[in-house]
Amino acid sequence: MFQMSSGRLFLVILVAASLGAFLYLDTMFYHWDRVLPQPEEMVVETVPESSKNGTTFNKPKEFVPTNEWQIIDEDQMIPSGLHVQIDLQTGEKKAKLMEENKKNNRNSLAMTESSKPENINDTKSLPDKSEKFRSYEKLKDDLKDLNMTIKSDMEVMDELSKQFQEQLKLYEDSDKNLQNILTDLEYLLHQVDTAEVFVKNKGIQLIIIPCINSNSSFMKAQGALLLGSAASNNQKVQIASLESHVIPLLLKYIDDEYLFSVQKNCIYALSSIIRRFPLAQKQLIENNGIQTFMSVFKRPKTESNTKLKLKVSQLLEDLIIEIEDAKLTFNEETNKKLSSEAAERVRQYDDLHLKDILVENRWCNILGNEFIILSNQIPLDEDNHDMVEASGKSLLAMQKLCKVKLQGNKELYQSFYALETHYKQLLQKDIFFDELYQLMTELTNTYDPVLE
Repeated sequence: MFQMSSGRLFLVILVAASLGAFLYLDTMFYHWDRVLPQPEEMVVETVPESSKNGTTFNKPKEFVPTNEWQIIDEDQMIPSGLHVQIDLQTGEKKAKLMEENKKNNRNSLAMTESSKPENINDTKSLPDKSEKFRSYEKLKDDLKDLNMTIKSDMEVMDELSKQFQEQLKLYEDSDKNLQNILTDLEYLLHQVDTAEVFVKNKGIQLIIIPCINSNSSFMKAQGALLLGSAASNNQKVQIASLESHVIPLLLKYIDDEYLFSVQKNCIYALSSIIRRFPLAQKQLIENNGIQTFMSVFKRPKTESNTKLKLKVSQLLEDLIIEIEDAKLTFNEETNKKLSSEAAERVRQYDDLHLKDILVENRWCNILGNEFIILSNQIPLDEDNHDMVEASGKSLLAMQKLCKVKLQGNKELYQSFYALETHYKQLLQKDIFFDELYQLMTELTNTYDPVLE
């Protein structure tokens, strides 16, 4: 029953093979039955000859600049030195050649090809590159062809000094000009070298003294400020000030009839001149300077006068400690030459008798009264803390003399104790007050009437 002729078997195999082939083609080429595009619809990309050689790949077109604006394509490189603009809204970039500047800007420091000398061998007008460092005069010569000027602080100061003397003759009409000149001078005179040249050129006689003697409070104050700035830590200016006899002039304007700015700056100038300078301190004493300082403490209480009292107290504290330091240095110095110099300093300080003069002018009593006033103002502000420090250190430095004057003053002792308690409480909150607490503890023990 299952016998089949060879013809029929061949026919079945052929049909099965055809069906299998059809299924395979339909799976692998699922779009075989779609309509192919006509030749005119097909896009063929032409490959440049350069790409066939493998030397470049999508090389951007070279940008050739002209005098007209041209759009810069994306990723297109442009040569340097072009004028470029960007549209911030669209992001479009354009470039063109730079236009030559028809005007010759002689103040420019940049050198272009057009500004080079016609004869390149003629380098007289150019800086010598072989010189790594050039002198001040050489720099001025190099820059003069550029219509530029270079000035040192000394030259600026000399010009300001000349301008001041010219403007002083027209003072009523040029007050503002004088103020500007003096402000600029004060800035320059903080420098040691400039200040020394200033006094060498008679700046004290030609500028400072006329300022202090003027009818203007601003001029008085600014003249004293100039002198204080110049003399601060500058021995040559201190000596020049002493020789110019400005100390009596400054003392005159600490008087109560003048403005606070004048008084304050005069004290500043005096302190700059006489610190660590016994000869200047001697001139101060001979011109009743100590009595002038004491008069500040007799004036009615005002905010300005409180500040003046602090400045006087700090200055006198420094002068007293100077004497103690000179003696300490002499006692500890082992070098023979330095010991001789220290001995001379001690001798000059001893000749002043500054402590004795202070006691004679009731300085101990004045300081004691200040402590009583301060104890009644607890809690204290910053200026009062400074006053406690200056007055306390002065009393300790002069304790041998002041204890005699203040002996048995129970009100003073109570003020010491009250301030000691106050600073002990402040110390618990802030370590900053430790030094003031230690100072008051030492004063309380030193001036305790029971221990005397």
